[in-house]
Amino acid sequence: MSESSIQDWLKSEGRTAISLAAALGISKGHLSHIMAGRFRASAELAVKIERETGGAVPRVRLRPDLFADFAKGEAA
Repeated sequence: MSESSIQDWLKSEGRTAISLAAALGISKGHLSHIMAGRFRASAELAVKIERETGGAVPRVRLRPDLFADFAKGEAA
C-alpha cells in the first residue's frame, strides 16, 4: 500500500476526522491542526496514527525528523 495523507485515508475508508480522533484519544481540533500542518504529531501519536490506519499513514510521513532511520531500517 502506498503512503497516503490522513485526509486521503479518511476518504478512502469512509471515516470521519471525529471517529479517527476518538480512536486516537485526541480532540477533533487537535487532529485537524495536525492534518493542516499547524501542529506536529508527537512521536507517540504518529505511531498511533500509523497503527490506526493500518500503516497507510506511516509514522515517518508524519515525523520524518524522528523516524527517518526507522524507515531506512525497514527497507534494508
